[in-house]
Amino acid sequence: MTEKLKEETRELHEQIEDKNLARQIMDHSISLETYKLLLLQNYIAYRETETEIQKFLPHYKGKKHIQLKQDLEELEISEGIPVKKDIFKCNSRAEAFGAAYVVEGSALGGMVLAKNLSKCKGLDRINQYFFFNGNKDNLQDWKSFKEELEKYPFTEAEEKEAVEKAKDTFRFFEKVFDSEFKIS
Repeated sequence: MTEKLKEETRELHEQIEDKNLARQIMDHSISLETYKLLLLQNYIAYRETETEIQKFLPHYKGKKHIQLKQDLEELEISEGIPVKKDIFKCNSRAEAFGAAYVVEGSALGGMVLAKNLSKCKGLDRINQYFFFNGNKDNLQDWKSFKEELEKYPFTEAEEKEAVEKAKDTFRFFEKVFDSEFKIS
């Protein structure tokens, strides 16, 4: 199932990766203001997706949005965080697996980004990263999720549900990344 999700979402994944502000971490050009916006965008996207996933996958930790909130608080960003919720929905366990595939899979990219943060001159004043922390435990969460995903006895209809929700999740992240946010 992991390979099926990977293959079916590859194009969307690449498209969204190209638009994401995180690319500025990779080329070390990110400014503090852009980094704050990146954190805020990710916080909203992960808060919404993780909250929905947890409704159907009881063992799901859903800690990425908590780490992002810590980063935002560290940078004294609490005003202007949109509180509108229920903008992302999962309606079944299969859909939750599809959404979680996207969310948990992001840990792999997060590890690469974490290695590049110290090379970003615009972020020199940040002492600790909570979300992009480079902690290898994040990879363990991904491995545990993949094991659970592979053990689940998907029907053919559920496989389609999971794939469609994974695609919807990538589109949701893209929508959040394209949204205008005021940081205060």
